[in-house]
Amino acid sequence: MAKAKRTIRRKSPYKEAAEYYKVEKGWRYSVKLKFLLFILTALFCSFFFSVHINPHSGNIMQFAAKPGYVWTSQPITAEFTFPVFREMDNYLNDVKKAKENSLPVFIYEASAQEQSLKQLNLIITALQNYILNPDDKINIYFTSDELKDFDGLSASVKSKELMLINRLLKSFVNDVYRFGFANITVNSLECNEVSLQLPPNYVKIYSSDLITDSTTINEKASKFLDDNITTASKELAIEILSKICIPNFIYSRSLTDQAISLAEKSVPHTDGIIRKGDVIVSKGQVVTNEVLQKLKSYERSKLLRSENIYSFWYFLGSFGHASIIYMVLLIYLYFIRKRIFYDNVQVLILNVLLILIASLSWLSIEITTTLPLEFFILLPALSMLSAIVFDSRTAFYVTVTMALMIAGIRGNDYDLGISMLFAGTLAAYTVRDIQSRTQIFKSIFYIFIALAISVVFIGLEHSAEISVTLNKLMISLVNAVFSPLVTFGLLFILERVSNITTDLRLQEYDNLNHPILLKLSEVAPGTYQHTASLAQLAERCATVINANPLLTKVGAYFHDIGKISKPEYFSENQIDIDDKHKLLSPRKSAEAIIEHVLDGIKLAHEFKIPQRIIDFIPMHHGTSIVKHFYALAVEQAHGEHVDDIYFRYPGPKPNSKETGILMICDSCEALSRLPYKTQDELEKNIEKSVKDKILDGQLNESHLTLNEIETIKDTCIKTLHGISHPRPEYKEIPEEKPINSAPEDDQGYNG
Repeated sequence: MAKAKRTIRRKSPYKEAAEYYKVEKGWRYSVKLKFLLFILTALFCSFFFSVHINPHSGNIMQFAAKPGYVWTSQPITAEFTFPVFREMDNYLNDVKKAKENSLPVFIYEASAQEQSLKQLNLIITALQNYILNPDDKINIYFTSDELKDFDGLSASVKSKELMLINRLLKSFVNDVYRFGFANITVNSLECNEVSLQLPPNYVKIYSSDLITDSTTINEKASKFLDDNITTASKELAIEILSKICIPNFIYSRSLTDQAISLAEKSVPHTDGIIRKGDVIVSKGQVVTNEVLQKLKSYERSKLLRSENIYSFWYFLGSFGHASIIYMVLLIYLYFIRKRIFYDNVQVLILNVLLILIASLSWLSIEITTTLPLEFFILLPALSMLSAIVFDSRTAFYVTVTMALMIAGIRGNDYDLGISMLFAGTLAAYTVRDIQSRTQIFKSIFYIFIALAISVVFIGLEHSAEISVTLNKLMISLVNAVFSPLVTFGLLFILERVSNITTDLRLQEYDNLNHPILLKLSEVAPGTYQHTASLAQLAERCATVINANPLLTKVGAYFHDIGKISKPEYFSENQIDIDDKHKLLSPRKSAEAIIEHVLDGIKLAHEFKIPQRIIDFIPMHHGTSIVKHFYALAVEQAHGEHVDDIYFRYPGPKPNSKETGILMICDSCEALSRLPYKTQDELEKNIEKSVKDKILDGQLNESHLTLNEIETIKDTCIKTLHGISHPRPEYKEIPEEKPINSAPEDDQGYNG
């Protein structure tokens, strides 16, 4: 298309075409910018192939094999001795258990019991002196309120009770210190046992239920003293106890942390070793969890043996891997969809989709969770967006590229790749002929069915657990529900920030009451009737060859709006007026005819018609020649050369099936309005018109095959035959004659 336009601008005398028709220049069609977009996209995707933040994500990437797979590749033999690393989840679970089972550490304070008994003796002695001398309160450890009940006893009873308190408390204190008195609340440790560090290097384990602390000592003392002492003496004994007990089990935070660290380090990272020459997996062997762990350990050991894992060659390989996948789409665009390939805006949209899907694949690895997040990758949403914005064929190639990107980033994850490919393809084709935005939500059902089918059958093949399959189905359902919403949101943004015209936006112009078309019906009624008939014919042809019928019909509506400027120069509008071309030279007449293309483009821009529709205005004539006036000019030249460039439309030629269909149908519909004696004559003229367009190269860039052109021609002939079929001459009813002038008739009538 770009090449055709450059040729036209170099030769065509109609300089206005370059002004009114969007000339391909600037950043949108810059080759340098295009290559920059290619490089940046490949770099972004290679980043997701090679860089990983989660240190455990590598385990997902090494091998595509999963438990239950049959190893179809060649046997793998160990090239060196390496350890079999444990599965990270199992290792972390064991570490967690080791930490939970690690005992809190206490330091033994040997002098605590002796100090407590000394303090008890001092208090008992002071109380004995207080009994002998009540007014002497020196060295008394208690207040008057604390001794109120005890003072109510007689002196002899006090002495006896005091001796009993002394004896009982010594016995109780010895019991407490025998099992330990802690300086912290033991229940806060949430542990059944504690570890006690004894000098010099002994460790003893105590049950936490037997250890006493400040919250339990009074309760234990009360039970111990019950039935052995009066209430008043019991209260005094408990008060004495609270003043004498010194903890002999001192909690050590640092030693406890060391014990936890040692417990964590004691958990083994490996589960045996594989010696050099051992066969890791044989061809045809079923891959078990143990075999898969050996494969992962072998790959990890290779990386550990390398001096620099992230070397230049590693990144170069990742860049090449991403580029190969990206090239699948680029090759398709270059050979099949040049219109997209040369437009940097459309290329940028596709690149963003690839980068987005690559980032989602990367996140599915980096986020540590037991849920199968990989089935939440919104590939179906992006496939639907591609089908709506571009076309179903492009959407399929985009889906294939994205599925390969997902599988590559996730380490040859064939299961997920094929599941997403199936779901994305089905989703894209469900919106192929989308007529309204609500139709998108019908895709929820198809996306879920596609994902569910692949999940169930692949799960059956590998004997997956039911819980695993159910989790995948649950996430697949979430994907199916969210995908249409994401498609709708992204479509809304695209339609606002770019000039991309989707079929949904084309629906707004599928209306003969558009202001331009209403004006066309007023000033050029013949052209309006031609437009309405042509739209039906072109839509039918597009449907027959599986082109876009909506785009073809809307393009037909606006293809001749330029005739609004000078309607009287076109035969269909010359009703009760003289032919103005009789007053003009052939060249001037050709210019007047050709100008309707330029005027149409200008008018379309004034009314902000989408470029996708504007393309039909110049392309329905392409660079074809205005035959009648060119032939007239040759006739008047009397043998002199007449340059046909002044009699050709400025172009460009049709660059899509839809514009190519309109070119063929436009000439066929016009031919059908000529008077013909037989239908065969119309058919021959249509065949000649189509053949001339092929020979003139007008359809070379339309992507129409010869079979499709033949189908379009046959459809036009069949349809136009039905429209222009001759009607039989019907007899007129003869006028009745008077009775007296035709007695024989009257007689016959009365007969």
